[in-house]
Amino acid sequence: MEAERNEYQETIDEALRIVYSHHHRLVTKLFPDAERPLNMEALRSGPLGRDLRKLAALARGEIREQKELVLERIETVLQLLFWPPMADDYTVPRSFWETPLGRLMSMAKYRAYEPSELVSIGTAAQKLGVTRPTIYRWMDERHLGYVRDEMSGRTFVVQRDVDSLLSDSQASGFPTA
Repeated sequence: MEAERNEYQETIDEALRIVYSHHHRLVTKLFPDAERPLNMEALRSGPLGRDLRKLAALARGEIREQKELVLERIETVLQLLFWPPMADDYTVPRSFWETPLGRLMSMAKYRAYEPSELVSIGTAAQKLGVTRPTIYRWMDERHLGYVRDEMSGRTFVVQRDVDSLLSDSQASGFPTA
């Protein structure tokens, strides 16, 4: 547990350095006098640092928190990392989930759900009458929420999203594929 705690702290610090570096580049171009240097302790105690520490504690299973709050924290971090200026939306590269920060966030998200709220990718494909690659594409396009259990390496789809897509396709009379 201590090794995991240290690994997560290194992951958190690296994420804070990346976001701060990007912020610093932007602010110095906008108004250099507005930027005051921040040290790692200040970054750790800021809102992003607190969110990342909370996500790490969730990932380790030390605490539980309402699913909506966990998902909100994750969304905040993802927006900071991946939403480019002037874009209408953002995309999270699938490879992100293989990084230490991606694995931390993935485990926190997985622990926020009850097992009954999740289905396998195969089950989701079967229920929706589509192929597994279609499920992966919909996950990438954020039509289907999903979580990854880092301990087993398995990915699960959020049952509510499957039901919603199924309901929408039946109401419209069009197939889901």
